[in-house]
Amino acid sequence: MQGKKTLSIGVIGMGKMGLLHASIVNTIPNVRLSAIYDKSPIMKRFAGKALNDIYVTDSFDKFTGFKYDAVYVTTPIPTHFSIVKEIYSLGIAKNIFVEKTLTSSYEQSAVLCREAKAASGVTMVGYMSRFAPTFQKARALLQEEMIGNPISFKAYAYASDFAGVKRKSLPGKGGATSDLGAHVIDISLWFFGELEVEPAVPGFSGTENYESGSRFKVHSSKGLTGEFDISWSKAGYRLPEFGLAISGSKGVITVNADVVKLEKNAGNIISWHRQDLHDNVPFLLGAPEYYREDEHFISAILENGSAEPDFVTASKVDLLIDRVESRMDV
Repeated sequence: MQGKKTLSIGVIGMGKMGLLHASIVNTIPNVRLSAIYDKSPIMKRFAGKALNDIYVTDSFDKFTGFKYDAVYVTTPIPTHFSIVKEIYSLGIAKNIFVEKTLTSSYEQSAVLCREAKAASGVTMVGYMSRFAPTFQKARALLQEEMIGNPISFKAYAYASDFAGVKRKSLPGKGGATSDLGAHVIDISLWFFGELEVEPAVPGFSGTENYESGSRFKVHSSKGLTGEFDISWSKAGYRLPEFGLAISGSKGVITVNADVVKLEKNAGNIISWHRQDLHDNVPFLLGAPEYYREDEHFISAILENGSAEPDFVTASKVDLLIDRVESRMDV
């Protein structure tokens, strides 16, 4: 990126993801982290100590006093819509990165897609699993038709966050699907294209347990069928895990963040672990995927290109989640 202009970056929201992205972008060539805004005075003091020589404020008016080439929005999901809409309306920046999910509903996301189109900037939503080398390898195997024509898949997203928690203490409807499950939903759309949610099936959909997760079936226009199993009350998953098992006419691919396996019908199995797939980045914080997605976003701006997943792509995740949640209304 030598010889290119230096981008001025602002970050709104200084929780875990805000601190992570702020730290990473500050190490990427041709980038200057100009300012950070968080309405909490406590977070302002913390960020000021964690990031030297960076302007940190709890005043939105002071934050908007800077000129930005791009802004990161890493606040809680319910705030994304209003914040991004204000960024566009005030002309703060036309290039915007939002942590997943884009908004709380497809209706809101569709509005932001129209705003983004009018602004003609680069947009991106932080579905970091796309930047894991194992998921990238699995997608390449599918495109190379290593298992022939995909016939069916099973996708899961598990975490132990609420394992053993009583139902009345669980978050509200759809929480696990939109928070945890969004990652594997995005990967599935990336692998297979458009997916339609099938009507709830008694004994399978698990709608009576929607607070802890969801189970639902999908299909594509090409005859592919799929099943999702999402739960943040699964014992034994201290760290979240996302994965897929894809069956095709010539074999099976299984993949998660650590390993991808190709099993041909003849019985031979080939495995690739993360470390086999050049899983190195210039600056490691959290996971290599985070650096890659930030680098991808920055490169798209510097090269007048586009980034994926952009707002339009990410809105399709919100649409599928909306359709799943509509089947939970019992």
